[in-house]
Amino acid sequence: MIARVVHPYNLQKALEHVIANRGSAGVDGVKVSQLKERFPNRKPQLLDDIAKENYLSQPILGVEIPKGNGKVRLLGVPTTTDRVLQQAVSQVIAPLFETEFSSVSTRATTYCLVH
Repeated sequence: MIARVVHPYNLQKALEHVIANRGSAGVDGVKVSQLKERFPNRKPQLLDDIAKENYLSQPILGVEIPKGNGKVRLLGVPTTTDRVLQQAVSQVIAPLFETEFSSVSTRATTYCLVH
């Protein structure tokens, strides 16, 4: 499954997805706008770390987002590289669960409509 996650086509689609979603920089300070330029340079080392099972994700940046009621909501922001890898994994595993979740959702929806 790792081979499918790190397949060049899958990684490219994941990179494009993260860039399209924009977002903030994580603890490494790399902005999404810099990702297209920086990711290709980082990719060989990243793939090597993954192949050797040495890859460690970076810490999550905690950001407080003010809410309308005066409270704050804590948001965790992963690094842009970690977001690309998370998206790459999601693109591989989501189709495996889609049919199962779809059938459960359909049954739940049908059940709710009947009663």
